Amino acid sequence: MKFISYGNSSNKTLLFIHGLASTYDLCFGDLIPYFQDYQIIFCVLDGHYFDDYKDMISLKDNIDRIENYIIEELGAKVYCICGFSMGATIAVELVGRGNIEVNKLYLDAAIILNIGWLAPILTRAFSLGTSLVKNNISYSKYFVNMFMGKDNNSVIEMMYPKITKKTIKNACKYLYHYKIPQNLKYYSKPVLFCRGSQEPIPRISAKKLEEYFPQMEVQVFEGMGHGQFLHEYPQEYAENLRIFLNEE
Repeated sequence: MKFISYGNSSNKTLLFIHGLASTYDLCFGDLIPYFQDYQIIFCVLDGHYFDDYKDMISLKDNIDRIENYIIEELGAKVYCICGFSMGATIAVELVGRGNIEVNKLYLDAAIILNIGWLAPILTRAFSLGTSLVKNNISYSKYFVNMFMGKDNNSVIEMMYPKITKKTIKNACKYLYHYKIPQNLKYYSKPVLFCRGSQEPIPRISAKKLEEYFPQMEVQVFEGMGHGQFLHEYPQEYAENLRIFLNEE
């Protein structure tokens, strides 16, 4: 795991955390030009970068290392954590632990689930789907349309081609059994939850998080699937994020 930084360290810090089976640049690279007045830090999770490759063994260990980085390198403070998909789940966990100061929380399609016996089934489906895409094998779009949005090519275009089954399995083991920290209810700073109208799991996740974040605003982008607004409309996405960052 590593961290990549852009901009002046004296500026407010935005910490971006990418999703499962993608990379920091495939998720957020197009946003860099729109945040030149911030310090941008990208978390590069194990199993998700081309050089010095290693599988993700433990998502919890990655979260621990992000937390330690914020404490040791940023004085335990960050202006805003911006997470997409799995990265948004990580952002929720970091805030819920209560060991760092975060002024704002931007959650794009957070996955907040504890699905018990269904976890192995969804893990296998996720692993099989990525394998078919990587190897350019024809596949049914039924499940993609159901969970990611109809005819949503963004999730395909954002996929990291070297993702392994081991990394997916280890990440899903944490994600699909995730338990929200009870301390999360003590976080009173602004929270923005964004999702596409064609994302069923983030819709459920948002409802769950509203029990802990009464101050949370939810934005729904009509006709959009998972990652679609982020990938297809980076300028508008950046403008939307900047509005949130500038709100008092």
